[in-house]
Amino acid sequence: MGVGRRSRAATSNDVRIGFIGVGGRGTVLLRQASRIDGCRIAAVCDLLTDRVDRARQEAAKQGHKPQGYADFREMIEKEKLDGVIVATEPGNHARVIVPVLEAGVHCFAEKPMDTTVEKVNAIVQAARKAKCIYQIGFQRRYNEDFQKAMGRIHAGDLGKVFFLQGHWHWSVPCGYRADKHYMDADLSGGRLVEQCCHHMDVMSWVMKNQHPIECVGMAAIVGPYKKPLEQVPEDQLAVAFRFPGDVVLSYTLATFCTKTWLGGGENHEQLWVYGHQWGMDLMQGEVYFGDGKPERVAEATTDFYVKGTTEQLEAFCENIRKGGADRPASNIETGRIATLMAIMGRHAFRNEQNKRFECRVVKWEEVDAA
Repeated sequence: MGVGRRSRAATSNDVRIGFIGVGGRGTVLLRQASRIDGCRIAAVCDLLTDRVDRARQEAAKQGHKPQGYADFREMIEKEKLDGVIVATEPGNHARVIVPVLEAGVHCFAEKPMDTTVEKVNAIVQAARKAKCIYQIGFQRRYNEDFQKAMGRIHAGDLGKVFFLQGHWHWSVPCGYRADKHYMDADLSGGRLVEQCCHHMDVMSWVMKNQHPIECVGMAAIVGPYKKPLEQVPEDQLAVAFRFPGDVVLSYTLATFCTKTWLGGGENHEQLWVYGHQWGMDLMQGEVYFGDGKPERVAEATTDFYVKGTTEQLEAFCENIRKGGADRPASNIETGRIATLMAIMGRHAFRNEQNKRFECRVVKWEEVDAA
């Protein structure tokens, strides 16, 4: 499907989409979806009326006339929707996604799946029973440059992967000026779960969608926050995962870094894959051999927030037209691993009972009950 200025006239072939949650990320998704040919924004829902009004105005710029709702169940009951896009706070995902799937409505929901093992399992059970699409918003799976780089790794000619390294470093805490849920450890799941789950998904993808065996981690809070520290998510962390074959992933998140050090931007991502006498920089799309010049396998990814976003929404709409015949690139099984990896890492540095940082080893079996 093409992306561009759409006709104001709806057609019988349009895929009718409803939105649940139109805050920061929800508005980005709505803006992108409103430009997809054959996608009709039919309804928007949010508990905050000003967000509903803003979303309706945003959709109207591309000729859509969505109805506004405060209750998503009422929206699903009244509107003949082909699919919904869920972008609520992560800690509210299950309470929305499960009823949507049980109603048999195709569902695209933002990452992570949710913030606790119990709620992730509830979604898994509903999705496996449902006869409709459940696609998860890990947009790097739909970024053609990541696809090219991953294809080269999985082709096997480079050799075995034996080490993984990544980081996401920020000049301010991730989401510091965005939606308020970012600053609530329970509602967001913490920074590793809410944001860095993207990188967990990529590294599991490198490992051909395997899950890690065990994890250890440490974290801290260094910023000046008004809330009690028990309510605030970690702003510095280091975690290490061991995959089958003794492949180790070393990962860090840091905040309050200087913008100069970050290349002048708000953040810096690194995703490195190491093999014997070779290494691949997934963000730059380059593979290095010995002392020679790097070989370009894909274009560099700089706009992490948008690149792949339109493509994943196009894929969702096209799959609805096919009656859900295609297995989404980001599906219940890949999304489950990425989300549980992040939760596993959080459990390795945070005691969930007293909400204090404590270092321990966590086994995969402790988070995977599905």
